Amino acid sequence: MHLDDPYHELGLAPGSSDAEVKAAWRRLSARWHPDRNDSPQALRKIQRINRAMEVIRSARGEPEAEAEDPAPGAEPTVEHPVSLTLEEVVAGCVREVRGEVVEDCADCEGSGLQLQATECSECSGAGHIRQHLWFAWVSSMVECTACQGHGKTRQGCTACAASGKAPASKYRCRVQVAPGARAGDLLDVTARVQGRQRQHRLALRLRVELQPHEFFTAEADGTLKCELPVDGFAWMANRWIEVPTPRGLQQMKLRRGYLSYRIKNAGLPWTNEAEAADCIVTVVPMFPEEFSREQEAAIDRLVTSNSGAAGTSAGDRMAAWTRLVDSWQDRRR
Repeated sequence: MHLDDPYHELGLAPGSSDAEVKAAWRRLSARWHPDRNDSPQALRKIQRINRAMEVIRSARGEPEAEAEDPAPGAEPTVEHPVSLTLEEVVAGCVREVRGEVVEDCADCEGSGLQLQATECSECSGAGHIRQHLWFAWVSSMVECTACQGHGKTRQGCTACAASGKAPASKYRCRVQVAPGARAGDLLDVTARVQGRQRQHRLALRLRVELQPHEFFTAEADGTLKCELPVDGFAWMANRWIEVPTPRGLQQMKLRRGYLSYRIKNAGLPWTNEAEAADCIVTVVPMFPEEFSREQEAAIDRLVTSNSGAAGTSAGDRMAAWTRLVDSWQDRRR
């Protein structure tokens, strides 16, 4: 297979670096690989791309190596964040992911230049021009800088305004997120791209992010912590209250004198898929800064009833203490 300009075939300028040559070959090979491109010209195109790579290697004195066969999905993977609540981490969820991606222009294959070269207007295709000096009879021929001596140039691609990029295309997909996802987890999925030029699939890499919660904070092992204000009188009376967990409200009994409680298996399944971590609840008993008249009266009744509650441990201790104080007072008289 004969090629007039192997650099032109790869969308490069003569003298491009080895890295540029290899990057261009990889990009074009991924685009024109017959496994992912249904165009009738795909096979012919991939042959020309591989032949261009061989010619450039041979011209540079490199040993000819068999061209690598890029996988059909060799194009760069697009990363997309997906934000989850702690409730979705516990139960799992289905998310619809949408976004936009900017790809190479199909008309110029990302080069920003027209694929077909035209005759250089500066040198009329000769590849060299006469250098203009003071004396015409001593002028010499020099290489044309406009076409670098090739006699042909490529104009800017009109489809993409010489940018090499196509208009943004929209992609979307639905992804199943399993329970136990953590911040920084990567999920590889495939999305369908709806572009102006064609429809195809796009490799997506979803990066999990966790949304801050209204009252939970998560530890590295999945333990949840929550600070919960409670009624001080309910705390004193050892009442039952409802405590929020990612799985819903849960009953918890307050114990007078205790401020920290542990609810088993109410945390996140980060260390053991079969068993969740715990939720630690710290209660803050809330009392009024000043008692109302009704509250004062109620407290007085409680004090009276507690002092006179004979037969109870508290009543007996209070009665014994009162007798001890009265006896001590009598001795002082």
